[in-house]
Amino acid sequence: MSVTMHPINQLALPIGLRRLYDSRPSHILPFCERAKMLLHGSDFNNITIQSFDFFCFPPWDIPQFSYLNPFSGFEKSLTAPVTFQQLFYHHRYQYSSFIPIFTDGSKSDGHVGCGVVSPSDTLSYRLHNFCSVFTAELVAIFCALREISPSNQRKFIIYTDSMSALQTLSHYDIQMHPVALKILSILHFLRKEGFSIIFCWVPSHVGISGNEIADSIAKFASTFLTQDIPYSDVKKSFVSHLHATWQNNWDLQMNNKLHFVKPLIDMWPVHPIRELDVKLTRLRIGHTRFTHKHLIFGERTPVCPTCHTDFSVTHILIECPSFKSHRAYHFNSPSLTLRDLVGEKYHPNIFIF
Repeated sequence: MSVTMHPINQLALPIGLRRLYDSRPSHILPFCERAKMLLHGSDFNNITIQSFDFFCFPPWDIPQFSYLNPFSGFEKSLTAPVTFQQLFYHHRYQYSSFIPIFTDGSKSDGHVGCGVVSPSDTLSYRLHNFCSVFTAELVAIFCALREISPSNQRKFIIYTDSMSALQTLSHYDIQMHPVALKILSILHFLRKEGFSIIFCWVPSHVGISGNEIADSIAKFASTFLTQDIPYSDVKKSFVSHLHATWQNNWDLQMNNKLHFVKPLIDMWPVHPIRELDVKLTRLRIGHTRFTHKHLIFGERTPVCPTCHTDFSVTHILIECPSFKSHRAYHFNSPSLTLRDLVGEKYHPNIFIF
């Protein structure tokens, strides 16, 4: 929808078909129309997806990327912050001729930002809420390289606490993150201009001053950066939006018998034995051979001789007093809900009841 020239934007229902669907609400609209209804009024109509540049580098000139990790061998959960600080001070002594630049990305409570800290300046930008923290980390590195470009200095070392960003940059692929491609492209240009740029990983929240400042300004960044959004982030945000819409609609169906068994639309684990998984599914939806075979064979509805009501899964497992002793024996309790027996964490004895 955000791509104006996309063919899907030209697929609109003719007026006659629109009237036909309006007069027959039970008929399902085409996929394009349903997608437009879901996107109507959302932020997805006002975004620009970042394009891929598949031909950034010729095959004979693939960029080589590497990074330092002076903290390897020290597990963060088992190492005191002061140890990391001492290791960092020793590392800085070795690379004292390189100007340090710290970068960081942050995402929390709908706020996405990135920060860049150098000895002479600090930069912070707010990104679109659809952007992931991974994208924010990469954008921070890109902004750092962009600030380096006009400098008269030639030796820089960029610090980041995102190991995933560094690992992505070190494995070039034409389908890698578009911001990562931009980083490799500008890095390639800067090195041709005589810049010596080193990348280094640092642990977060261990008292390394530059990293702490970068993290802080990223969290409170207010200046919006005009930046196209990667497709992967848009897709993830749309899936979240779709699930939220689905969940909201499902929450309104309180009278639906399936809602009590499964109030959330999350995926449930599948039973490894298919036969038992089929039985469990039939119990959850309330359609079993005993309670519904009369619909197939044209027979009378089975009626409980004790309660004089139609047999159902809920009646047999929960309500009927005739099975009270069976429930107490198999489930160790005569008063359980249907969710307790066939919910996500079903009762292990449900198959022998």
